[in-house]
Amino acid sequence: MTESGCQQCGENSYSGAGASSCVTCPEGMVSSAGSSSADDCAFAPCLAGYYMTESGCEHGCQQCGENSYSGAGASSCVSCAVDMISAPGSTSESDCIYAPCYAGSYMTESGCRLCGANTYSENGAASCRPCPALTISNPGSSSSSDCVFASC
Repeated sequence: MTESGCQQCGENSYSGAGASSCVTCPEGMVSSAGSSSADDCAFAPCLAGYYMTESGCEHGCQQCGENSYSGAGASSCVSCAVDMISAPGSTSESDCIYAPCYAGSYMTESGCRLCGANTYSENGAASCRPCPALTISNPGSSSSSDCVFASC
């Protein structure tokens, strides 16, 4: 209350009927303007890439780990699809990407595929390279040294 009468408390504070001042919500909690009790204070929603934790009396935002993501206000993180990875704190499914392919395989729209016979690839390849002329290799070959001259 002020000399000119009652005033509404601002955001993140509250007061009861007849109070002479507003009380600030506890740290990490928010309320809308005009709140009338401590019960109106709630934990602030977590930012995207974080989720709300509740452990006994402890509340807070925890960053999503590798290979998962969350939107704003999440209570848990969502795992990336099989064979996909993401950095800690990722904020959407589009942050999940296929892990780089191992040598002997190449990247497609649906993940890594094994290189065919008479081809090879190195780590992270987008395609397989053909063996030099007159040489052959087994499927999944990882370097040009795997290409050998065919025996007669």
